[in-house]
Amino acid sequence: MATIEINSNKANRKITVEKPHVLGLTTLEELVKEIGEEICVNQIQQKNKDAFRAIVRTKLEKLDDEGDFVFDDDAILSEDYSDWKPSMRVTKSPEEKALEAFSSLTPEAKKALLETLT
Repeated sequence: MATIEINSNKANRKITVEKPHVLGLTTLEELVKEIGEEICVNQIQQKNKDAFRAIVRTKLEKLDDEGDFVFDDDAILSEDYSDWKPSMRVTKSPEEKALEAFSSLTPEAKKALLETLT
């Protein structure tokens, strides 16, 4: 039996429930047959909008070493997004995230952190 873990940061709770059949479908043909073309298209369009907004939001939020925005509004607006397409997002493991964060620390901060871990 396949399960899915659901976390609520707001309530500080998590639960594992049985995965609905539709979440196990692996082809577009299966999804269309099960839930219909209109819902599939709507879901894909919404996810595409979310993915595109994330790309622009990253530019809006990116700061340089002095805390200034890397991209001003004109730079963001002047970029050509006409050929943008969604791509698969590679999710990093907690270990990869920790190693990446650790590597960005100063030598002093690394030493202090290692001392607290041992």
